[in-house]
Amino acid sequence: MEIMKLVPVGKERLWGGRRLKKEFGKTFDIDCLGESWECSVHPDGECMIANGSFEGQTLSRVLKIKPEYIGTKFSGCFPILAKFIDANRQLSVQVHPGDEYARINEHDNGKTEMWYVVDAEPGAFLYYGFRQQITREEFARRIEDNTLPEVLNAVPVCKGDCFYIPSGTVHAIGKGILIAEVQQNSDVTYRVYDYDRRDATGKLRQLHTEQAEDVAKRTPPRDDYNFGGHLIRCEYFTVDRMTGSFTDVCDDESFTSLVILDGNGTLIGENEKIPLRKGDSFFLPANSGSYRVEGNTVILKTRVGTI
Repeated sequence: MEIMKLVPVGKERLWGGRRLKKEFGKTFDIDCLGESWECSVHPDGECMIANGSFEGQTLSRVLKIKPEYIGTKFSGCFPILAKFIDANRQLSVQVHPGDEYARINEHDNGKTEMWYVVDAEPGAFLYYGFRQQITREEFARRIEDNTLPEVLNAVPVCKGDCFYIPSGTVHAIGKGILIAEVQQNSDVTYRVYDYDRRDATGKLRQLHTEQAEDVAKRTPPRDDYNFGGHLIRCEYFTVDRMTGSFTDVCDDESFTSLVILDGNGTLIGENEKIPLRKGDSFFLPANSGSYRVEGNTVILKTRVGTI
């Protein structure tokens, strides 16, 4: 089976910047580049294959032809979406629904995600849950009177920090943070606070107050997760940070997604060698067998399920 290099999808965001172009080699014709979707089959942004016998096809089409490439650990549609996020300005405060609510109300998956801080300016922080438990009534009132940040848990961040964000967790990425995110294959977001920002037409951006009140966990975040030595491990994905040269096996249980956070080197499969560099993304089909990375690299490796 072939190792597939993926062509990312760029997303313009009013809070985006230029770091993904300058530092990660992204070539999108987008001024405010906020997101680069690195491994995606979502209809809102499907990655293409850049090499091999599937060159020019979307990853989603390949997986329809070859569903066994996903692996035996997960049945159904492709489960993840991996991306870079460049927060040149602070993102809105938001929350994502769980599977049941999303499938009933949005005809989409829920959205549990994780963040790995690739870089952060001095003094950068993000919002992660609440400082203390609040009632639904207080939550609604603070959305209405624009005081929600007063009760949010503000967390200073630095390069290498990692956050697990289950669905229902109120959160926001702060200014000056560059993040690699792995999430469920979903694009459902409920915005609850947006600093009175306006869209390109001059209108205040839409809030999703009622939906947020339905799904938000109005409590401090848990701090007792046991990820078993992994960066993150949950029912949807297992993520590891790999540094330097390493050898691994892509077995029949799951595909492997590799997103290159830093450095350059060579990705070696059973019958191929592919150069890799900062900003690249690769998809290894399930049952690809042994592979090796050689070089001075930092890589985010994702597989499916609690592996």
